[in-house]
Amino acid sequence: MVRSKGQGATEYLVILGAVLLVAMVVIALLGWFPQVGGPGRERESESYWKTATPFSITAFKVMNGTALLVLANRGSDSLNVTEMQFVDSVGNVNNLSTGYHVFSAGEENAIYVSSFTSGNPCVYTASGKAFEVQVNILYNFMNYSMRQTGARPLVGTCS
Repeated sequence: MVRSKGQGATEYLVILGAVLLVAMVVIALLGWFPQVGGPGRERESESYWKTATPFSITAFKVMNGTALLVLANRGSDSLNVTEMQFVDSVGNVNNLSTGYHVFSAGEENAIYVSSFTSGNPCVYTASGKAFEVQVNILYNFMNYSMRQTGARPLVGTCS
């Protein structure tokens, strides 16, 4: 049996390359790279935000210059949403001027922000681009100002 000197090293490199390729696919599917593992991260984000308390985000759509968020009050008290904030990946806080929305216990309402340009991840972006932002919801309960900060980011695609 005649073997060339580099055959063992070549086989080793081919196997190592295959293992690295499989590892990259698994990491992407688990969502470590938002642009690659987007659908998995979007499902995780959607699941978290639909069950968050006291406010949950049951649906959302972010477009160039506008945002539509459907909020539900999961608490047992009436709460007044005063502002929402999107925090981008570098820590810039961008306020969505939402006005003053009163949510009774269990109530669900849509909040539409028509002039959302500063901090909008979809401004000057093609439809279908993935985005990821941290969401803060500022609200009043009785005479107290409160803040709900999401434990998971809001992940989606630009419409």
